[in-house]
Amino acid sequence: MAQGTLVTGNMDFLRRPLVRNVKPGHRVLVLSDTAHDPRVWQVVMSILSELGAEVTVALFERRPADYYDPPEAVRESMMKSDINVLLASTGMLHCPANFRAMAAGIPAICMDGGMSLEMFQSGAVTDDMKQIALRKHYVAKNVFGADAKECRVTSRYGTDFTYRVDERVFVPPLPSNSFDPYKMINFDKDENRKGGNLYYYLFPTGEFNVAPVEGSANGKLVIDLTMHHIGRLAEPIALTVEKGRITSIDGGADARTLRDYLLTYGDENAYMCPAEASVGVNAKAIVRGIQREDKNIYGAMHFGLGTNIDVGGSVKSKIHMDGVILEPTLYVDGAKRMDNGRFLVPIEG
Repeated sequence: MAQGTLVTGNMDFLRRPLVRNVKPGHRVLVLSDTAHDPRVWQVVMSILSELGAEVTVALFERRPADYYDPPEAVRESMMKSDINVLLASTGMLHCPANFRAMAAGIPAICMDGGMSLEMFQSGAVTDDMKQIALRKHYVAKNVFGADAKECRVTSRYGTDFTYRVDERVFVPPLPSNSFDPYKMINFDKDENRKGGNLYYYLFPTGEFNVAPVEGSANGKLVIDLTMHHIGRLAEPIALTVEKGRITSIDGGADARTLRDYLLTYGDENAYMCPAEASVGVNAKAIVRGIQREDKNIYGAMHFGLGTNIDVGGSVKSKIHMDGVILEPTLYVDGAKRMDNGRFLVPIEG
């Protein structure tokens, strides 16, 4: 029997966000696609049934890219559930259908992005989620600072990239003694991020993100670890950015794949970069070759292209893609705050 066809291992970590948020009688819609590991939705359905929920699984063909909606029948069902559980191989947390559901007060538990059952048993999911919340606060406060203006990132592969973050750094609150690290968050209420209608739980987590000022970025950004929809890179992809827009994509076969992908599924705003610039703070995340975990690696950074309205920016695109730099060096307003993936300021509290 092929590897990965049996349901084995410890399901404790996968259970945690479900047990914390799902009550008996809840109508729960599980969204998955034919490219995703089917064992995940099967285990999730079993856990939800055990919790007394009324469970429906919607299985559909893989969407072409993150942020693409599921089929119409699924979109309609999302508006009639109490909780939507996202388990697709593409990211659906920020698709229009889920934004409509969140705006209507229907939260999502997001565990999508192509994670296999094994990824819910080791690595990023095993870190202390409360400690991650604490690290996010101190990365915002000590690495950046609420008054940060300009960032510069370099790397051993040739990255030399600057961008502005004026008034874009949000310092999340420290977790209180009553903080539940597995509870769904109403960001408008719980973290005071007004206007986003964000209401979800993301698992695993482990990034502090900033939406840089649009049009402010310049230089060469070399993605050296993982790229959305490509996976683990055979060789780095070099993005040349001028005034916040990608002007060339250079490298080998993976660079060609990215160029073709953007031409096929993107739009003019898909070339806006960086849509986000995020720092990984999950101490248990490991290199998987899938950006869903790799972008959370402690001391890594990832940079997005395309949409950033969901992380505090103003750009709207058909897609959003992340590329990961494993060991970046980061300067904030001229001060070195990270050196080859190592934090130079305290972030553990």
